[in-house]
Amino acid sequence: MHRYLSVVFAAAIGLSVASTASASMLSAGDVLNQFNLVVFGDLNTSSHVDGRTYVGGNLTGNGDFYQHGSQAPTSAYPALIVGGNVTGGDKHVNSNGDAWIGGNVDHLTMNGGTATVGGSVDTSSSHGNIQTGSVAIPDLESILRGYSSSLAGEAGNATVSINGGRATFTADASQPLTVFNIAGSFFNGINEIQVNSDPSAQVLINVDGDPGRIAANFLGDYSSSQPNLLWNFFDASAIDFQNQFRGSILAPDASISNENNLEGSVVANTFDQHGEVHLPGFGNNFPPVDQPPADVPEPSAWLLFLVGIVAIGVVRYRRTPLDRATAGA
Repeated sequence: MHRYLSVVFAAAIGLSVASTASASMLSAGDVLNQFNLVVFGDLNTSSHVDGRTYVGGNLTGNGDFYQHGSQAPTSAYPALIVGGNVTGGDKHVNSNGDAWIGGNVDHLTMNGGTATVGGSVDTSSSHGNIQTGSVAIPDLESILRGYSSSLAGEAGNATVSINGGRATFTADASQPLTVFNIAGSFFNGINEIQVNSDPSAQVLINVDGDPGRIAANFLGDYSSSQPNLLWNFFDASAIDFQNQFRGSILAPDASISNENNLEGSVVANTFDQHGEVHLPGFGNNFPPVDQPPADVPEPSAWLLFLVGIVAIGVVRYRRTPLDRATAGA
């Protein structure tokens, strides 16, 4: 009987451990919400990022990360994740944020948090609490690429209005998701962009093709509607943002650059950053395409308790004849 109980309790512990691991799985909407900037390849920066940053390749340049960490959504992930090396000029991780670095570090300052580095650390140019150890870099690229591709298939249900050089996107309040489908060449000759949207309305703008240089000015106040606005540059290879751009940017194949602030979550293949990346980021899981990764959902405490009770009942029923004979003596 004791052997069966051991198996039961081991299985319960296994369920608990598995559930903890599954809780770290993120949907695409979760990634866009929890990370202010995601770059699959290399990031070269001369500016700062308000929230969390993920860099799959190398991080170079001079920059500040987690600049407004107190405003970032809660996450199990640290302020800065870099799959490759951190080199170049001074880089600071602020607001007591932590960092995971897969490669080597020769210019990094931790302001209150801890950096765990998989490679070597140049202590003459790196400061604060920095330790070496095993680092597991999550795969965010496959999640976001699949999301962008799915969103690109959404049928348009609204039309942009163009008057002179001003483009006006008006959300349809009767739709759960307002979808605009435009070409990359749309931005040629556009000087102003206005998005008319109720703060709770969800707006998706799919952009098909390379927009090249985007220099339009945004009109109006986006402070409340910004988390519900997503630009999906699903097949762009290069984008140069010349002016402030509002709404989250999903551009998985693009090498992007900016000369002014980007307001919202940003996803790119590579990024040459000369302007800031600001919160708030994306705040939604657009229906119906954003499905969480296939994974065992985390069981609740009462379910684990119920499983244990049932299993103990089974053990009592399946006792050996010797156990039953001893019990009846």
